[in-house]
Amino acid sequence: IQTLGAHGLIVIIMVYMTTIEGMRPTWGSVGRTMIAANLYMFFVTGVNVALGSNYMYTLRKPDSASLLDILGPWPWYLFWAEFVALFLFTLLYMPFAIKDWRAAVK
Repeated sequence: IQTLGAHGLIVIIMVYMTTIEGMRPTWGSVGRTMIAANLYMFFVTGVNVALGSNYMYTLRKPDSASLLDILGPWPWYLFWAEFVALFLFTLLYMPFAIKDWRAAVK
């Protein structure tokens, strides 16, 4: 429940920040988010090696079936997950890009 709640709050915070606070992403934020996620993954991998843990599944896939199974074996699923993340970040940015494009056309 804690994991679902924490991840759900991330979505709620993003909606709040864009609708109430008026903040919004840019194309540059897509790249910065990819860089930040990779730096975080690098740090977490170091923690995993030191503790023998497997946060973010950087050292192996989970024992149970997951969506990572369709991305190939370790370490290839980490490579393909980069493309999935980039696609999702771009997809989430598209409403803002379309709004900007429509405003520029007027």
